Amino acid sequence: MSSARVKAEIYEQWQLRQDARRLLALESGWLRDWVSQLHGQHLLYAGIDRSPRFIHKGRLQHAFQVAFDWQQNSDCSSRFAEDAWPLPDNSLDVAVLQHTLDLSSRPHQIIREAARTVVPGGYIILTGFNPYSLWGLARLVRTFSTQLPWVANPVSEVRLKDWLTLLDFRIEHAAPIAHVWPLPVGGEKLLRRIDRVLAGNRWLPANAYIIVARKTVAGMTTIRPRRWLGKESFGLQPVATRVSNANREVI
Repeated sequence: MSSARVKAEIYEQWQLRQDARRLLALESGWLRDWVSQLHGQHLLYAGIDRSPRFIHKGRLQHAFQVAFDWQQNSDCSSRFAEDAWPLPDNSLDVAVLQHTLDLSSRPHQIIREAARTVVPGGYIILTGFNPYSLWGLARLVRTFSTQLPWVANPVSEVRLKDWLTLLDFRIEHAAPIAHVWPLPVGGEKLLRRIDRVLAGNRWLPANAYIIVARKTVAGMTTIRPRRWLGKESFGLQPVATRVSNANREVI
């Protein structure tokens, strides 16, 4: 049974809209800033960006993209069930989930799988819609809408932090983003500039947030599988060049 929150065709239609493209442009900068600071071996990206170029900026040896049920027309050759990732425990250094929870009817299962596959000391980086915002209010007005982003299934920042804490993650960074998106006020350049200026302003309710969490399991030493079952067994396509080994520490 599919666990997708939205139909694939609705997702594809939204991808072509200007508000979706602006959201991707806004978030790619923040995600690039964080990914570029991290070291390690394997990075997984799952989200709404067809071509997440920011994962090229990381200093990880292997970065790859996966697709879920709501991305049936994706060019990505690697497809995962949201509640059963075909990866060993402790096999990823970084998992980037860009609005993945918003488009699933089982967001908690996705977090559990990400937590299982990330190594101690590794990172989960997430973006999500804020249900307690102007966007959330507009979503209530459009209760019967079948279109994105109104049909999304947002998880609040507070709730998500609780989930991550229970899964032995420490919140390294949390900030509001996209204060104006997707409201059509003025031109696109003006809207992007306003969102950039307001980034991190907690006095105003933002329509989305970014969370960076690090896995901290006391007394555990990371033991990687002798043979990582990623790209060889599941057709994962590398999208980042190899670099020398380095510690996974934030600069």
